[in-house]
Amino acid sequence: MERSVIARLLLFGLSLITLHASAQVTRFQVLKADELVGNVIAMRMPTATGTVYTMTSHCELDIIWSQVVRSSLRTEYTDGVLTSCHTSFRVNDSVRDSSSMIKGADQCFVHPDVAFTCERTTQWTTSRMYFEEPVGQPLIFVESVLKDCPLVPSGPNRYTLTFPNRNVNHYIYKGGVLQEIHVERTLMDLVFRRA
Repeated sequence: MERSVIARLLLFGLSLITLHASAQVTRFQVLKADELVGNVIAMRMPTATGTVYTMTSHCELDIIWSQVVRSSLRTEYTDGVLTSCHTSFRVNDSVRDSSSMIKGADQCFVHPDVAFTCERTTQWTTSRMYFEEPVGQPLIFVESVLKDCPLVPSGPNRYTLTFPNRNVNHYIYKGGVLQEIHVERTLMDLVFRRA
């Protein structure tokens, strides 16, 4: 009995090590006017039936007053099909925005609106763009708004993603690897640069 328990624990530990070893991790520094204000960590992890992407960020920004901004994202694919995603955006530990999609788009929710059915036509997501260049993709499903958004090439290995509110992100790749994201917002512009 004791050997059986020890063997199970060893197998469980080895499976965790294998999963961690097979995960891809990428880090970005968040810059505002060339000043380091935060970090982003993105991970792509294989599962038995697909892939899970996660992204967490932490920034300290001075917008009128000092604010700590944290975001998290989890996106899951099963057999190559987007099946769920969840996002959370916090300012000074208060939830400012969140979204959730489960059951492959049947149940969607963007805070503070009512639930709805997502209308999406693409399997590409912003989380996937951290690990793959979206060559030939005209639309990207943006997890934070749960909508397909237009992606337009803006030069060699450069793309502009436009959100429903007209905010834009500019993605720059080199050799198929994401190098920078230029985030243009009303009150500020940020650069996510590969660390």
